[in-house]
Amino acid sequence: MKAVIMAGGEGSRLRPLTCNRPKPMVPIVNKPVMEHIIELLKKHGIKDIAVTLAYMPQIIKDYFGDGSEFGVNLKYYTEENPLGTAGSVKNAEAFLNETFIVISGDALTDIKLDRALEFHKKSEALVTLVLKKVENPIEYGVVVTHQNGRISRFLEKPSWGEVFSDTVNTGIYVIEPQVLSCIKENQIFDFSKDLFPVLLEQNKPMFGYVTEDYWCDIGDMDAYITVHNDILDRKVNVRLDEKEVRQGVWIGEGAEVEKDAIIKPPVLIGRNAVIKSGSTVGSYSVIGESSHIHENSSIKKSILWKGCTLKNQTQLRGCILCNKVQLRENAAAFQGSVVGDNCIVGRCSAIKPDIKVWPNKHIEAGTDVNSNLVWGSKYSKNLFGNRGVSGEINMDITPEFASKLGATYGAICSKDSKIAVCCDDIDALIMVKTSLMSGLMSSGTEVYDIGTGLLPVTRSAIRFYNLNGGIHISAFGKENDMLVIDVLNSLGSNINRNEERKIENFFVREDFVRCSFNEIKPIVAIPDHSVYYVQTILNGVLAKEHGFKIAVIAKSNYLKSIIEKIFAGLKCEIEFINPNTDRIHKRSESIFSDIKALTGKVSQGGFDVGVYFENSYEKIMLVDTKGRVITDDLYIALISLIHLKKTKGNTVVVPLNASGVIEKMAMQNNGKVIRTKTSTKELMGKMLCDENREKLNDFFAMNFDVIEGLVKIIDYMADNNLKLSEIVDMIPDFHILKKEVKCPWSAKGKVIRAIIEENEGADIETTEGVKVLSDKGWVLVLPDAEEPVCKVISDGYSEEFANELTDIYVNKVKAISNDNVSNR
Repeated sequence: MKAVIMAGGEGSRLRPLTCNRPKPMVPIVNKPVMEHIIELLKKHGIKDIAVTLAYMPQIIKDYFGDGSEFGVNLKYYTEENPLGTAGSVKNAEAFLNETFIVISGDALTDIKLDRALEFHKKSEALVTLVLKKVENPIEYGVVVTHQNGRISRFLEKPSWGEVFSDTVNTGIYVIEPQVLSCIKENQIFDFSKDLFPVLLEQNKPMFGYVTEDYWCDIGDMDAYITVHNDILDRKVNVRLDEKEVRQGVWIGEGAEVEKDAIIKPPVLIGRNAVIKSGSTVGSYSVIGESSHIHENSSIKKSILWKGCTLKNQTQLRGCILCNKVQLRENAAAFQGSVVGDNCIVGRCSAIKPDIKVWPNKHIEAGTDVNSNLVWGSKYSKNLFGNRGVSGEINMDITPEFASKLGATYGAICSKDSKIAVCCDDIDALIMVKTSLMSGLMSSGTEVYDIGTGLLPVTRSAIRFYNLNGGIHISAFGKENDMLVIDVLNSLGSNINRNEERKIENFFVREDFVRCSFNEIKPIVAIPDHSVYYVQTILNGVLAKEHGFKIAVIAKSNYLKSIIEKIFAGLKCEIEFINPNTDRIHKRSESIFSDIKALTGKVSQGGFDVGVYFENSYEKIMLVDTKGRVITDDLYIALISLIHLKKTKGNTVVVPLNASGVIEKMAMQNNGKVIRTKTSTKELMGKMLCDENREKLNDFFAMNFDVIEGLVKIIDYMADNNLKLSEIVDMIPDFHILKKEVKCPWSAKGKVIRAIIEENEGADIETTEGVKVLSDKGWVLVLPDAEEPVCKVISDGYSEEFANELTDIYVNKVKAISNDNVSNR
C-alpha cells in the first residue's frame, strides 16, 4: 500500500503563520501538521509515500529528508507550474503502481485508514472518497450518496443556497492506479472540479465512506486554535512527544517549571521550555520548544511556537506567537492577535485584539498596535453579503476599511482603469466615499467622482462615460446608520461572486501593489450626471406626452428633483405627499401609514397612479385606482407581463422564488422564462450576459432602476391606453407565502439533505436550497446566507394550500433543527 501526501498548499488565509513556511509545515502541538499525517500513515503500515510539492518545497524537503528519520520512505514530486490537486498526483504516476491513498498534508485527522481501505475493496470501487458530516459545509465539497455508499452528486464549495447535504469531502481518497489515465498530463486538473464529474458521468464505481473519526481542515485561524483545543481535550488521537506528568499537563524533555509557577490544565509545554517563578500558564495554552517565560508573566488560551521569550510581567490572552517572538517587560497581546516570526514587541506595548503583525517587525516601547502591520488585514471570509459590503458606519465600515477596499478593487482592475464613485447625500457616506477614492488612487486607478446621487445614477454614469466599473455607497437602517457598498462592473451591474471572492482574497492578504507617486492620477469630477440620466430616460420612451396624474411619496430632495424633471418632460402632473416622519414608529408601522395615506390620496384625488419610493431607492410600491398595492411578487409579475406583451416571444429573467404565473403569462405571449438563483448579482448577470443583454435591457431597468422602471410602466400605459389597474387585472391570481424559521448554521446542510432524501423520486429542484414541486404549486426551503434562518416560500393555487404547504415545511425545518441541537 502506498500513499500520496498533497503538500503544495500556500495557506494564504493563515498568514502571518505561513509567511515563512508552506501550510503543511505550520506546527500543531509543536510539530508540523504534515508530521502528524506521516505518523498516521506509518501507524497503518504505509511507509512508501509520495509527497507533491509546490509552494516553498525546499523547506519540506529539508525537514523530512528521505523520511528515514521518521520511519518511512519519501519521494518528492515538485510542480514547476500549477497542476491542480489531481494533476499533482498524476505527476507521481510512475510511483503509483498499486492501490494508493491520497491525503492532505495540511489537515489533521486520526481516521482509521484500514476501515476506509476495507470499504473500498468491498465496494469494488475505483475511487473511494472519505466523507465527514460537518456543521458548516460551504467551505467544502458537498457529497450525496445512495444507501450503499455510491456517490450520486456533489458540488464544490457551494453557497448556503446550494447546500444539499451536510456530508462533505475530506480530501482523503482511496484510488486504483488506472484512474490516473483519466487525468490530463501537464494541465491544471482538480479531483473535485474535473476528475470526479467525469467519473460520475461515465458511471464509474465511485463510493463515499463516511467516517466518524476526527478530521479538521486547518483553513483559518479559528480552525487552527480549535484543533489545539481538541488535542488538549483528547478529542483526537495523535501522538504527543511530551509526557503527561499529571492529568491534562504534558511537559517535554528538558523543560523547567519552577516550583511556584502555576500550571492550569489542560496545557502542553514543549521540551527545553522554561517557566519562571510567579508565572501562570492557563488552560488551553501550548508553549513551544525552548521558549522562556520570565517572572510574573500570565498566559491564557495562547499558542507559542519555538523559541519565544516573554520578559517579566507580560500578558498573553488568546493569541498566537510564531517562532522567536520577543515580548519585553509589561508588554501584552490580546484575543485573536497573531505575531509573526522574529518580531520584537517593546516594553509596555500592546497588540490589540485581532491584530496581525507580519514577521521581522520591531514595535517600539509604549506602542499600542491598533492596526495590522505591513500586509495583514483582519480575515473575513464573508466580506460580501447578499448585496455588496455592508455594516455600521464608523464601526464596521471605517475610513481605514474603505481605503483598503478601494485599494483592493483598484488592484484587481486592469491598469489604467477608470472607476466611478458616488454616494447618497449623507455626510457620513461622503467621508467613506473620500476614503474609498484615496484607496483607488493609490493603486493608479483614475477616479471619476460622480458626487452624490442614487445608485441608478451611478449605474448610468458607468455606461455613459464608458468606464471600467464603479462603487456606490448607500445608507439604510432606521437612523441611516448602516451602509452598503455596491461594487459594479463596466455594465453598471453588481460584480459576480467570482469577482467578489477575488476582492476578498486580496483584501485578506493585503499584498497588492501600490503605484509610484508619479502614477497617481487626478480625480475627474462629474458635476451633475443626473442631467444626462434624465435625458437618457426621456429619450427611451415611446410617447412624449402622457398626461397622467401621479401621487408620489419620496423622502429625498435629490430624488424629487429628478422625478419633477422627468415627468415634466412627459407632461404628467406630480403631487408629492408628505411621508410619516414620526421616529417613534417602527419602520413597518411607518411604511404602513405612508401606504395608507397614499392609497387614500389616489382613490379620492383622481390620481392615475400612486408611487412609494423605499429609502434604498432600489424598490418601489405602486398603488392603482382600485387601491391595490403592487409590490414584491406582484411587481415582478407586473413588469414581466409588460415586457412579454411589448414584443411577442420576449424573454424574462426571474428568481426561482417568483410565482409560477410568470410561466403562464409567457406561454400566453409566446415568451420564455429563465429562472436564476435569488441573489441580485445572479439576476443581473443573467440579464446582462452577451446572449440576453440587448433584448433584456428594458427589463433590467424595470428591475433595478426604480425611476426608469416607473417611466417604462407609465409609458406602456400611455402607449396602450390602459390604466394600471387594467394591466394588473391581466395577471392570473397567485398566492405566495413567505416565512422565516430559525435554523442554526450547523443544521442548514442537514435540513436540506433531509428534505431531499424525504422527497426522493418526487419532482424537486436543487438549484438553490431545495424546491419541491407539485401540480398545485411548490415550496422552496432556502438557507439564508447571512442569518441563522431558513426561508420557507410557497406558491399555491389557493391561499389555503400555500398556508398548508408553508406550515408543513416550517415544522420540518424546526424539527430537524431541534434534533440537531439536542444531539450536539
